[in-house]
Amino acid sequence: MEYLAPVSVLLAGLLVVGMPIGFAMGIAGTVGLYLIGGLNLALGILSVAPYRNTASWLLTAIPLFILMAEILSASRISSDMFRAANKWVGHLPGGLAVATVFTSAGFGAVSGSSTAATATMARTVAPEAKKYGYDRGMIVGTVAAAGTLSIIIPPSVVLMVYGIITETSIGGLFIAGIVPGLITALSFAGITMAWAALNPKFAPPVQSHSWRERILSLRELWPVILLFVFVVAGIYSGAVTVTEAAAAGCLGAILIAAVMLRRMGWRDFMNALERTTRPTAMIFTIIIGAHIFGYFVTLTMAPQALVSYVQGLEISPGMVILILIVIYVLLGCVMDQLAILILTMPIVFPMVMELGYSPIWFGILITKTVEIGLITPPIGMNVFVASSITGVPLKRVFVGVLPFVLAEFAVLALIAFFPEIVTAFSGEY
Repeated sequence: MEYLAPVSVLLAGLLVVGMPIGFAMGIAGTVGLYLIGGLNLALGILSVAPYRNTASWLLTAIPLFILMAEILSASRISSDMFRAANKWVGHLPGGLAVATVFTSAGFGAVSGSSTAATATMARTVAPEAKKYGYDRGMIVGTVAAAGTLSIIIPPSVVLMVYGIITETSIGGLFIAGIVPGLITALSFAGITMAWAALNPKFAPPVQSHSWRERILSLRELWPVILLFVFVVAGIYSGAVTVTEAAAAGCLGAILIAAVMLRRMGWRDFMNALERTTRPTAMIFTIIIGAHIFGYFVTLTMAPQALVSYVQGLEISPGMVILILIVIYVLLGCVMDQLAILILTMPIVFPMVMELGYSPIWFGILITKTVEIGLITPPIGMNVFVASSITGVPLKRVFVGVLPFVLAEFAVLALIAFFPEIVTAFSGEY
């Protein structure tokens, strides 16, 4: 335990000077290992940890799901989804923003990447919003907030990483995320409608469409529905593993985009591969660095000490969960979300299991805090992505996401007080 504090200070210092989180955790962990066991221990772990922790069949699902999202984006299927959604809800108050929410939810159903969803929707929605005179801060804030739905609606990269770290059923996590994701989407849609009703000048009425046009627009949704049903139904039925579902879904996306719709050429495919490698490399670097730091933390016996300390406190298990939620929300404001999971789960997860909570319920709860971190300052990755693509100043976008942050906290409280929302369909009761 004596080396935990100075190594943690070193990690914080590296992050403050701007070092990427994966490298910072790897360096701090290596220094900690050297202090505990000398050069031989540090080199021994460094020689095997990077390969052992990334050469996983399960981890291959991450780049496959990201690639599937990039293929759908390159083939403009997301634009089809938006047009269809706009025909159904465009006549409502704030209809364009409501269509953005539901399109993001649909995109999230075939993509585990929040960044990809946000970037795609920003490019799709911005021209339409300008055409109809929508307030740019409002609509771009909606895009940034709705992009977080990819984090909770399966397939989700965050849920996959949580499942791998904690050895929790990824299929169970995926199924458990559906209802909270739908509740979040409906709450976002309600906020946009209320916002437009209170400030009509922010969201002028959009052209209404006939029922015939609406019914015909459903033809444009079949690729997303097909992929979602195949991936989720396959996992839930046990017919395929998560990795197999990711591979089949990715192949299906390629066939739909390149063969059936003829919207993706060789150059588009190569660009999609290039855009996939960047977040994949970032995620795997974080995994390697966090595991190195995790070995150090384990050797300090900090997890066991924390469990013993909490057990000795005169507070209820519910209060422990509340404290953890506050900590995770605060960490999400200043750190990468995947890094937080990988860094803290080795310490926190055993303690939560000792308290008797469901690992699937806790995974969804923590994932909601990750969502909040994606749209809160100073990091707010989705806000930065939406702002950079649309050219709307960061300050206006952060103001635009504020109502959605409040909705996220409301859904988070709902999940905390009513675990059945998560466990009813995941196989845990």
